Amino acid sequence: ITLDPSRQEASREGVPLHLTNKEFGVLEVLMAADGRVVSAEELLERVWDENADPFTTVVRVTVGTLRKKLGEPAVISTVVGKGYRI
Repeated sequence: ITLDPSRQEASREGVPLHLTNKEFGVLEVLMAADGRVVSAEELLERVWDENADPFTTVVRVTVGTLRKKLGEPAVISTVVGKGYRI
């Protein structure tokens, strides 16, 4: 996966990915974490604004659609009770 934050472009194996702003933000945070588990709360804090409902499922839904767009083999794993990582 390659990211170009200045252009907000992402690709996997040279194939452009058509991501929403939030999907791109989640991918950017996960890739920058360099294998560290990132909690849903941290993603909500860093990708959404301060008015986001902390009890929302928007992070889970966004990660789900991002996984589909990234294709197989899956690159985002869920660490139960902790968060997500690449």
